[in-house]
Amino acid sequence: MAAPEVPIDVEPETGIWRTDGLPMIYVPRHFLVNNHRAMEAALGIPAHRAILTQSGDASALHWCEKEAQTHGLDAEATFRHYLRRLSQRGWGRFSILALDPAAGSGRFAVEHSVYALEYGADAGRCVCYAFEGYFTGAMRYVLRRAGCEAALRCTEVACAAAGDRACHFVLECRDIRGHQRSASDRDTRAPNGSEPVTKPAPRRQHEWK
Repeated sequence: MAAPEVPIDVEPETGIWRTDGLPMIYVPRHFLVNNHRAMEAALGIPAHRAILTQSGDASALHWCEKEAQTHGLDAEATFRHYLRRLSQRGWGRFSILALDPAAGSGRFAVEHSVYALEYGADAGRCVCYAFEGYFTGAMRYVLRRAGCEAALRCTEVACAAAGDRACHFVLECRDIRGHQRSASDRDTRAPNGSEPVTKPAPRRQHEWK
């Protein structure tokens, strides 16, 4: 077994865990997903999904703001750092299939999602929709760094719990308002210059409601 790839500091007096100064909680995976199942049963999937999208968006935005300040990252590097940290903290293996920061859109895959693993491959539906708000919130941060606001929507279009190899997400954007981003913010290279970024070509078309 490999050691955790994230820095962990524990306050002896309080027992509070922190990573990069942010308070963290280490909980069993079944505890998290059991809460997810209970909320689905109590509220119904559509209502639960809407709540998770809103809260996940706000949390991702907050995390990106704090981490960018801590590490001095630019907007796109912060987005990539966020997905890397999610992977390192055990939520699943996040990867970028396509990313267009200027357009606020992208396509992503998550392998070994905690939700899909707990539900099992025979759940017959997408169960990892909690991640949808993570993607919109992180992209909202990118757009705000450029002085823009936009209507963002992310949709899980494939899920390992429905028999797919991995969970796939499509991030869409419309009505970008605000200032044009600088040339540096439009750079389509990864921070190490090794991963070109392409405009997404979603597998399916989604209608805005």
